[in-house]
Amino acid sequence: MWPTLFSRPRRALGGLLLVALVLTGCQGGKKMGTVSGKVTYKGNPVTAGEVQFTMPEKGLGSSAKLDDSGAYTLAGQLEAGTYKVYIQPPTPEQLPPGQAPKPVKFDVPRKFQNLTTTPLTKEVKAGANDIPIELD
Repeated sequence: MWPTLFSRPRRALGGLLLVALVLTGCQGGKKMGTVSGKVTYKGNPVTAGEVQFTMPEKGLGSSAKLDDSGAYTLAGQLEAGTYKVYIQPPTPEQLPPGQAPKPVKFDVPRKFQNLTTTPLTKEVKAGANDIPIELD
């Protein structure tokens, strides 16, 4: 009677420990970081579009919409390393037929708008990263 009474909680606890180990081990010991910052062009905030961090050789990346102050926070965590960075133009919003879209100011030079032409690279380190992006 006593062994049966205590074996279920032990199995449940063992199962929970196994799940916890698997979940914490999913990163394989890789150093991870969070990224936020502000995008500016000629000293002024870029307030439309998305910032993209991409490491094509590993298939890694993340993106974030820019807010009214040019600030961004990438979703989730990125593996530490060097990323190519580009600014994607805003996606036109879908409107009802006959309604004209409101104009969006987006004066970022074309070379910064594409993965293949951007000269920008940024280093993501383990932990929290504040990465300002100045476009000239």
